[in-house]
Amino acid sequence: MSEEDIRVVELFAGVGGFRLGLEGPPSEEWATEFLEFKETGFNIVWSNQWEPGSKSQWASKIYSERFGNVGHSNEDIHDVAFNEEELIDSIRNQIPEFDLLVGGFPCQDYSVARTVSGELGIRGEKGKLWIPIRNIIRHHRPRPKVILLENVPRLLNSPASSRGLNFAIIITDLIRLGYEVEWRVINAADYGMPQQRSRVFILAYRTPGSSSKITSVNGPEKFQITFQKTRKNMEKWFFRTNNEPWDVDKHSPFSQFFLMNGTLDKSPQILGDLKSYSSKKSRFGKAGYAYLHRYGGRNPKPQEIRFWTVNGEPNYEGRRMRVLDILETNFDEKYQLDSSRIDEWNYAKGNKNEFRIRKQDRENVDPEVLAAYDLCMSAPFSKRSGLWTQHRHKFLALLGENKFYKYDEGTMGLDDVNDPSRTIVTAEIGTTPSRMRHIFEDSPGRYRRLSPVETERLNMFPDNWTKIEDTKGREIPDSRRGFMMGNALVVGIISRLRDPIRNLIRKRSDVD
Repeated sequence: MSEEDIRVVELFAGVGGFRLGLEGPPSEEWATEFLEFKETGFNIVWSNQWEPGSKSQWASKIYSERFGNVGHSNEDIHDVAFNEEELIDSIRNQIPEFDLLVGGFPCQDYSVARTVSGELGIRGEKGKLWIPIRNIIRHHRPRPKVILLENVPRLLNSPASSRGLNFAIIITDLIRLGYEVEWRVINAADYGMPQQRSRVFILAYRTPGSSSKITSVNGPEKFQITFQKTRKNMEKWFFRTNNEPWDVDKHSPFSQFFLMNGTLDKSPQILGDLKSYSSKKSRFGKAGYAYLHRYGGRNPKPQEIRFWTVNGEPNYEGRRMRVLDILETNFDEKYQLDSSRIDEWNYAKGNKNEFRIRKQDRENVDPEVLAAYDLCMSAPFSKRSGLWTQHRHKFLALLGENKFYKYDEGTMGLDDVNDPSRTIVTAEIGTTPSRMRHIFEDSPGRYRRLSPVETERLNMFPDNWTKIEDTKGREIPDSRRGFMMGNALVVGIISRLRDPIRNLIRKRSDVD
């Protein structure tokens, strides 16, 4: 580690997607077309991975085997950073000084409560994973210069009863801690990567703060936008053109490699009271920037959180990868579909206009109707559609009594090897026909599922990155490898963000 390295803490580390994207592969052995083995200017000084309810802790074992145990914690993050009163020393003693905080955490719904001072904030519910992130930022000295977080786009629009509230809470917390907040929804396939995986990436930039208390823990440097946030300047920040060189002082880190087109509103919005959110459409678009606005003058108005937001469209002209580009030429035959089971897969992925009955209601249904229902449910997959149509009138007659309910699904269809893949799911590896699992025709009349290596390639990990053995020599199950890739991020997104984030941190750190 050199003196110029940017020190990184990686939370919810999984099998090291952020680390691979920032540091690159740990040795030449793991280098790929997309991940060169070279100095990148980043160094992970502390990482944490904990899988609740799992004795095996496979992800943490993979992380340690690939990167080593130094600075790696396989401890429940709540035990490190949940209870603020008891764990401030734990945060400061266990986690070394760092510049950049990264991590992908699950999207969860948060309860809002007023503190003693009357401010609104998240209730301290154990299990809510934003809370330990917030606590680490709040209590570490100094606070990180930049924060990069990843989540599902639903975060911008949840919960259903208060659209956008979860994200508004996170913005509010970060701004109170002395940050400005930018976000961007990125679908990896829109920028040439082999999987349609859409995620929201959140960048928070440390400010010196408006009070001496914040300045003392944030430091004097400015990592946020340094110009006036007028509409003209913000348009340049969001919408760099193809022929315009990227400038760390004028353009978003996202816009170096993730160009987009769009139109900003005439003026920014005010975040407003957290209790004002409703079931109406979220106010947060696919991209945005939030900051604390301060009024001047002798009788200034109270400070308010403002944000610019836009539903931008991707602007990309480079290479586009397909499923065909990542397929193994010599795959294990167990991933080839048994031709006798094609009907099962077609049924699982096909259109369904069916009915279901609740277990507790079976005894109250006419035996003749129940027999017809059981016949439909147990028939060979190729005959089910016809049987549901034949007996449909019997079930419709009982819908009003709440004994049956309709079960409808649209057609999913087979996957096309000439397109990017659909999003990998955690149950990707398995032999049971499933609507969400990938199957495709890789040669005329031959159908197959994805192998673990192919799920790794779709996330742009090195081949067999997740293939390890435990201490007793037992190999990790293929289903667990697929599960971890279903939870992983596309490494190519992080590797493209690496240079602009490094340039921003280094340049701002040199500013007097």
